[in-house]
Amino acid sequence: MDFALNKIGKYVENHTSLDQRMKDLKRKLEQLNGLKEDAESKMTTELQPRKKPKAEVHIWLKNVERINDEVQDLRGRIGESNVLTLVFHAEDASRKIKEVEELINQRRQFHGGLVVDNPQWMGQVLSTTTLSGEAVKACVEEIWQCLMDDEVRKIGVWGMGGVGKTSIMKLINNQLLKETGKFDIVIWITVSKEMSIAKLQRDIASRIGVDFSGDEDETTRAGKLFETLLPKRFVMILDDLWEKVSLERIGIPEPYDGSKLMLTTRSADVCRQVGCRIIRVKPLTEEEAWRLFSEKVGCDILNIAEVEPIARSIAEQCAGLPLGVITIASCMRGIDDICEWRNALTELSQHKKSVNGLKDEVFQQLRFSYDHLKDGKLQDCFLTCALYPEDAEIGGEKLIQLWIAEGLVEEVDSIQEKLDRGHAIMNRLVRNCLLEVFTERENERRVKMHDLLRDMALDIAGSRFLVKSGMMLEKAPDVQDWGKDLEKVSLMNNWRLYIPSKMSPPRVSQAHNIVAVLVWYREYSKRLLQAYAWA
Repeated sequence: MDFALNKIGKYVENHTSLDQRMKDLKRKLEQLNGLKEDAESKMTTELQPRKKPKAEVHIWLKNVERINDEVQDLRGRIGESNVLTLVFHAEDASRKIKEVEELINQRRQFHGGLVVDNPQWMGQVLSTTTLSGEAVKACVEEIWQCLMDDEVRKIGVWGMGGVGKTSIMKLINNQLLKETGKFDIVIWITVSKEMSIAKLQRDIASRIGVDFSGDEDETTRAGKLFETLLPKRFVMILDDLWEKVSLERIGIPEPYDGSKLMLTTRSADVCRQVGCRIIRVKPLTEEEAWRLFSEKVGCDILNIAEVEPIARSIAEQCAGLPLGVITIASCMRGIDDICEWRNALTELSQHKKSVNGLKDEVFQQLRFSYDHLKDGKLQDCFLTCALYPEDAEIGGEKLIQLWIAEGLVEEVDSIQEKLDRGHAIMNRLVRNCLLEVFTERENERRVKMHDLLRDMALDIAGSRFLVKSGMMLEKAPDVQDWGKDLEKVSLMNNWRLYIPSKMSPPRVSQAHNIVAVLVWYREYSKRLLQAYAWA
């Protein structure tokens, strides 16, 4: 009898001890998993291109996962245990508590950030769109063959604006990043019309991890880039090059031993002058353009018998340019009124204006999309996007705040309502393909403006806009550049630009004119929006 009572007492003691230890283990494990969740959130923020988790952080995260699995296994074994094994499980629980405590202490000992530079980083993955047309796919294959051919060192991708050169090269860029054994680094640089050697050098430096102190001259900067690039098997992609560039002045070594130089341009002469193997991107065929138009406008609309022949004529007006097809089809999506379709065809046929040397058919397609907004404030919101530098990634919230500051968002009762209306405007521009979403996360959206659309916007704005963004200016534009019709000035991305603390712009009109001046200061990269009431 006494033996039985002792056995029961021992069982109760062991069970009570185990129960308490499992409660302690659960509490400490919850604390550990909270630290793990915080670390992963912080690491997600810090994991930018050319970064990777610290080795100690990676090991710690793996150990946290392991201890979670082992505790789960222990719980299962306890559920199946008997009186003889309870004491062993209590010891197991004690050991797990000690391990969890050690992991908690390890996390507290991490100093600084959770990530370090990644020497194996090859390049930046870029957002891509689906390519249309057999000729385009054949072009991609030809470019890839040239890249894999060691005898071809320079490749020029040539075609008219809006034909899809950049879309093709983004796809190539992403494919190259998977060729880890072929190249060391892939460098994407958007050049644009407002090219300067200094800007190109700084863009390349930021991609390859070269730091400039700020007071180097052009030759010194070129030397630093050259020294860094020379031992690497690099692929340098210069997108949207408008004129011949001197590789020596920039600091790009002549490609050899597996390295490649690639460029996209609207001029076959640029390809020849740089010494490239020329690959032309041809427009879509009539049938390919129609298939793309049908896809974007929606089959429900084309099922209306009277609409299809007009839609086919509209698609033909796009001259086989994917940008034009997508832009116009997006404008007409959801419209089932045959009168609107006939009017759209008439407008496209009658537009005969050109912009900045672009062909008439390109401009008329894009101008149609702008006119189709049919709302002056909405059109002004679109034009305002041209104040940003060419190919800039524009923060969605900042853009909406700019619209609000300029009075382009209708008067409503609260700030939140203004922001909501600003988001609705942005969505309208995106749906009409006048803006494209570059990145979109939970609390952040960044948009871009196609360079052809920006050209059109600046042409429409004319003398009302003075845009000198991204031109490496060191002083404000001369007084004679401030015309009497001027409404907006943009001086963004001029890193060396000196702006006096009390800026006093010249008189621009007899009326009280509000001029929005956008400035992006050099080393601080801080955007300031300042409105000046000028008499």
